[in-house]
Amino acid sequence: MKRIVVATDGSHGGQAAVAEGAALARALQAAITIVHVRPPIAFLGEPLYQRRLSNQLERARRAVDDALAQLEAQGLEADYEILEGEASDEIVRIAEARDADLIVIGSRGLGPVPGALLGSVSSAVARHADCPVVVVKSKHRARAEPEEHELTGPAG
Repeated sequence: MKRIVVATDGSHGGQAAVAEGAALARALQAAITIVHVRPPIAFLGEPLYQRRLSNQLERARRAVDDALAQLEAQGLEADYEILEGEASDEIVRIAEARDADLIVIGSRGLGPVPGALLGSVSSAVARHADCPVVVVKSKHRARAEPEEHELTGPAG
C-alpha cells in the first residue's frame, strides 16, 4: 500500500479514523492524505453566505489541524484536502485522484434508524469506492446533530 485517504469531520468518529489511519500507515509505510468535506451552501445572500462559509471553513480547518497534530505527535506526515460537496462523493473522488489503496473513515454510530434517516457517509463510501474501505467505530456514542443554524443563533 502506498497511500491511505483518511476522512475526518472532527467528530469522535473522525478522530478514531485518524488514529486507525495512522496505525495502518505506520505498519504499511504508506503516505496519508487527510480529507475534510464541507457541504455546499445554498446562496443565502450577503452577509449570511459569508458567515456560513466562514463557519464551515473554521470547522474544516480545526478538523484538519487536529488530525495533522495527531499524526505529527506520532512522527507521521500527511497532506490534506478541504473539499466542498457531497461527502461520500468527494471522498471517493479524492481517493481515485490520489490513487489511494485504502480509505479510512469513521462511523458516527447513530444507530440503524437515525443512520437510515440521515444517511451514512461511511456506507456510501464503502459502496462506491474502488478500493477497500475501513469503517472505524468510535467508542463514544454519537448523537444526531442538526446542520449548523447561523440564521437562528448568534454568530460563533
